[in-house]
Parts: sequence; structure tokens; C-alpha cells
Amino acid sequence: MTKLQRSQKPATRQSTCVGAQSAVLRRSNRSAKAASDRWVQGLLAQELLGVCASAFTSFQASPGNGAMAVLQAYPSGAPYARQMLDDADKVAMIHTRWKRKADYVDEDGHPKAIAVLGDSPSFEALCSECGVHERLERLLEIAYRFGLSTRIGSNRMAYLTEVLLFTGHRTLMLARAVVTIERLLSTSLHNAKKRRKLHGPLADRTSEVLLSEEEFTRFAEMTRRLLSSFIESSDRHLLAGVARDNHTRSPKRLRRSGVTAFVFRD
Repeated sequence: MTKLQRSQKPATRQSTCVGAQSAVLRRSNRSAKAASDRWVQGLLAQELLGVCASAFTSFQASPGNGAMAVLQAYPSGAPYARQMLDDADKVAMIHTRWKRKADYVDEDGHPKAIAVLGDSPSFEALCSECGVHERLERLLEIAYRFGLSTRIGSNRMAYLTEVLLFTGHRTLMLARAVVTIERLLSTSLHNAKKRRKLHGPLADRTSEVLLSEEEFTRFAEMTRRLLSSFIESSDRHLLAGVARDNHTRSPKRLRRSGVTAFVFRD
């Protein structure tokens, strides 16, 4: 064996050791994320059960004393699901600002790597500018977990995208399902009342037929475009209402309002 070959062997063993440690670390990180996802999904599941229990009480309907006693042990609202959806919206807004601010992009207009904490340009500074500094840790976790940015050092992070798609993310879709079901039940309860002080029944329409998989695919593609236009139009009307309320209404009288639309297939 030559001197050169002898000198190369320890380096090979060292590289193998580093590679094995990296693989163990990646598996550990995946396990920790999976455990965290299970905890969050469990909490969301509890909120969904609590939302249903609250609706049963309002409708004066009971699945039985035993079942109702179990359900009433869960929270009656969905604060965690709502918080998660709002955090997802805010972290996307922060990444949009990161992409557009002059001191956050390079000479070619691409987002620069920035500090996590500290003065601008930093993620902490962006949170402060958006009025969500108190959520810094939560928003940072969402940014990493759902791939909007990535950590590149002890206090550095790199931009990946400003778009946070809920599709493909089970936890985010479950949070949206919890809030959507809560709102549907609230609308159904309102429409079930005989007397209404301020307005009549809220809009609640369904159209359904029997379709093959092929025809449903065509329908879903067409509806995606229709719903996009519908939501954009709804946004304009809602924002106009917000502008009028800002001049005439106390914030204490404001409640979250809007419209939800989705395609279904049983």
C-alpha cells in the first residue's frame, strides 16, 4: 500500500461517518415533524368534535347521553384551526413583502438570503412591519415546515416561494375543514330560526347530479375558473363593506363574514 493510499483511508472513513450522521439527523428531523403533525392533527380533531357538539346543542339534537357527554368535553369553538389559517395567510404576506422590498432583493430582483433575527433586512423586521412580531416563532415554523423558506445557517434563511398551497398538506386542509364545517353549521343554524332581526336566510345552494369520473373531471376544471372569478368579485364587495364600516361602525360590532364555495364528489 502506498503512502498516498494510506493517507486516503482515514478520510474515507470520516466521510462515511459524516454521511451516516447526516442520515440519522434527517431521520430524526422527519420523526420529530411527524410527531408534531400528529399532535396538531389531534388538536384539530378535538376542535371538530367540539364544534359538532355545540351545533347539536343549538339544534336541540342529541346523539345520546353517553355520546353527548363525551363530545361536550371538547372545546366548543375552533380557535387553534382559525389561528393556523390566519398564520398561514400572514406568513405568505411576509414572503410577498420579502420578494418586493428593495433592500430584500439583489441587483437582479431576486430575494436575498436574510437574517432570521435582528435589524432589517431580517425575518423579524418583516414580521414587525406586518404587525405580527408577537407571532414570530409560529410564523417561522410555518415558513420552514411548508417550504416557503429554508434555514441556511444559525441565523440566516433563504426565500423559496411566496405561495402557500393548502392542497397536499394534510394538517392545513384539516384546519380548513374544521373552520368550514363550523361556518356551515352556523349558517344552517341561522337558517333554521323562524325569526330573524336583521336579515333573512343566508345564501345556501347546492347543485348535484350523477356523473362519471371523466365528466366530473371536466366539470371540476370548468368550476375552478368560475369559482376564481366568483371569489374575486366577492372580495371586491367585501372590501367595499370594510371601507364603509371603518367610517361608521365600532370594531366591537364587526364579525368575520364571507363566502365559501367548493366542489364535492361523494
